[in-house]
Amino acid sequence: MFRLALDFARTFVTIASMMVTTAFVTTSIIIIASVNRTSPLIERLIQWWSWGWLRVTGTTLEVRGSFDPEQSYVVISNHSSWLDIMANFIATPVPLRFLAKKELFKIPLLAPAMRAIGIVEIDRSKAASLHSWINEQAATVAHRAQSIMVYPEGTRTRTGALQRFKAGAFYIAVENQLPILPVAIDGSWDAWPPGPLVHGGHIVVEIGEPIPTEGLSMEHVRGLTRQAEGTIARMLGEMRTPS
Repeated sequence: MFRLALDFARTFVTIASMMVTTAFVTTSIIIIASVNRTSPLIERLIQWWSWGWLRVTGTTLEVRGSFDPEQSYVVISNHSSWLDIMANFIATPVPLRFLAKKELFKIPLLAPAMRAIGIVEIDRSKAASLHSWINEQAATVAHRAQSIMVYPEGTRTRTGALQRFKAGAFYIAVENQLPILPVAIDGSWDAWPPGPLVHGGHIVVEIGEPIPTEGLSMEHVRGLTRQAEGTIARMLGEMRTPS
């Protein structure tokens, strides 16, 4: 009963405080981006906002592994919690831009802020032109020396288990000849599983070895998808195995 009451209190504080914080950050980003959409102040605000979410939810973060911050990547990760977004921003402290569902672009302040910094809007109802649109936006992201973040499962897992990867991220990587950076996240499901209640906890993010795509063509996408899925599955298995 005490734990349930604590979770209710933590959830209320999280939602209330982060609504205010998000309003401040998105407004600031819109103003800054109107002058310079690649300003380093934007990345600092995103980092501050991400740390704020973790702290107010009572969640700690451990990051393992490293990568070349001068390289643009297609970053892929498993996805089981809203906190994955914040953990990814912190673990890969480079200009990181997501593929985001069109529903998020209906939220006041958040929508113009996302558009201002180049978050890529995904409208699955426009299937005929979706692929070319995503690739065009991804090329723009790479041209700005930014990396693009994709959750290849397509949506958060409802069970905590890794879902089959979709090929979209790997088409982007091959068409733009960008290396794939695999990132495995463990603990976010326990900290904030699907549903309203925030539990808090400890998240571990492990950054794997980049998977090169130079010289690959569209015929390699299927194999690349399965390779990346296997890499994330292996990383999660090793993270969850007691040493």
